[in-house]
Amino acid sequence: MEVKTIKVEIRKHHVTPGINVLDLHIDANGEKIVKQTQHKDDDRAYKQFVEDLIKVAKELSNARIE
Repeated sequence: MEVKTIKVEIRKHHVTPGINVLDLHIDANGEKIVKQTQHKDDDRAYKQFVEDLIKVAKELSNARIE
């Protein structure tokens, strides 16, 4: 599988104190996904999402070139 483009962008907005509004844009090999979500500052799902995203970024940056 040849992948030419992987782009992940998260735009964080502060509309209400304690609430994070995220615009998530993913462009992977021509498929585009745009989603907006809202999370409280103490939301465990939000924290897990950020941790998972960091993990994926580290895995990609440390991937062995074959």
